[in-house]
Amino acid sequence: MSNHTATSPFVLDLSSYKAIIFDMDGVIVDSELHWKSLEGFFLESLVPGWTPADQSKIIGLSLDNLYAMLRDTYGMKESQEAFLLEYHKMAAGIYQDKASLLPGFRDLLDTLLQSRIPLAIASSSHRSWIEMVLVKFNLHSAFPVVVSAQEVGGRGKPAPDIYLYTAEKLSVKPEDCVVIEDSKNGVLSAGNAGMFCVGIRNGFNEEQDISAADVIIEGYEGLQVTGLELQIAD
Repeated sequence: MSNHTATSPFVLDLSSYKAIIFDMDGVIVDSELHWKSLEGFFLESLVPGWTPADQSKIIGLSLDNLYAMLRDTYGMKESQEAFLLEYHKMAAGIYQDKASLLPGFRDLLDTLLQSRIPLAIASSSHRSWIEMVLVKFNLHSAFPVVVSAQEVGGRGKPAPDIYLYTAEKLSVKPEDCVVIEDSKNGVLSAGNAGMFCVGIRNGFNEEQDISAADVIIEGYEGLQVTGLELQIAD
């Protein structure tokens, strides 16, 4: 399917697919909005001349990939131990105190949970950060499959590893999966895995080039799902 931005709600016929995989940051929760300010100040202190353009390049990277990039490309001297410690402190403040669900996500989730289609989360974020979100918003039962970059040896997006491993855990073929993503690295990862990708504009990712997505929607109000096999209540 050729890429296009949906000018009216995009109708996604899920009868052609066997699973839906959500990224987390900027797709389930608005954490990217909070990371921009906190992370930006931190990286400016480590990398002289750090700019918003630099910041936009790191969205979707795993912690391991981010540290390696900052060390090798930008010459950052911070030890990995100190770097990770500061990131975990920032993450706790964001995911436990600041983050909220994206508008429309809960409604979409409720609709999907009435069906038989399996759901998963595939995120480059640290597993402990994903756990904070699952606990805060009571999402454990909604997502029986959760994959972080740690489960694939730290190989974050845009490599396809996270999505391919998620499909394996779901026991479905990659081409039978729909992915919802908000970043350039995430969209490329889904595409590299051979999955149908919905790119979402969430109100704070306009600088992200998500043109490689199969379709781009403006928030969850821009998405309508059909073709669901609904559970029959007892």
